[in-house]
Amino acid sequence: MSDNNELKDDKKVNNNTKKKKIIKTAIIGIITVLIVAVLCILTVYVLWKKGFFIPKYVTWNNQSETFSIEKNMGSESKNASDICEKVDFQLVKKHLKITNHGTGEVLYESPKGWLVSDYFYADIDSDDDNEVVMMVWKQGSFGEHKPFWHKGKDNKWTQHIFIFEWDSERDDRLDPKWMSSGLGIKVHNVYIDEKNRVHFIAEDGEETIWQWLGWGLTLVQVIN
Repeated sequence: MSDNNELKDDKKVNNNTKKKKIIKTAIIGIITVLIVAVLCILTVYVLWKKGFFIPKYVTWNNQSETFSIEKNMGSESKNASDICEKVDFQLVKKHLKITNHGTGEVLYESPKGWLVSDYFYADIDSDDDNEVVMMVWKQGSFGEHKPFWHKGKDNKWTQHIFIFEWDSERDDRLDPKWMSSGLGIKVHNVYIDEKNRVHFIAEDGEETIWQWLGWGLTLVQVIN
């Protein structure tokens, strides 16, 4: 009888050990799945924050140009450097940087969170002074202050056109003149014509022409 009892005890011990192993394996599996899920969510979130899910129809330009820009302070000097400053514009990997051509000093860099697809140096408002125009993707259709009709969160990636006046008295040189909310147009490409009008070419090929009229850009023509 004692031998039978010992066999039964051994079986119980083995069964309990197997159950413990199964439970332990299950717990490890659940924890592993949770860790993988959290890592996947974090990866997607980081990629989203970096703009990896911006539509593929966007054209991202890389270019470098040098401009001699007239200073806005009065000077009677005949020295060109006292009247104009020579600056380099560099758009590389969705980041715009403006530097002093002679010294390399960084005058302006597009803010973190802005993805710049293109820029222009043109007289957008036809006042005989060129402005810096940027095509920007960023989170949020509006700025710090949302319009009263907007409800809920404002954190989607949207495309904007930002216009700055050049101000040589500012350290960063760019004085915001007109900052659009989200364009609401699937802009594939953009250019500025000889009349200082902005042409948006949409993903479907539709072309819209916008002109500075009084204050801000106004739609003046649609080309299908």
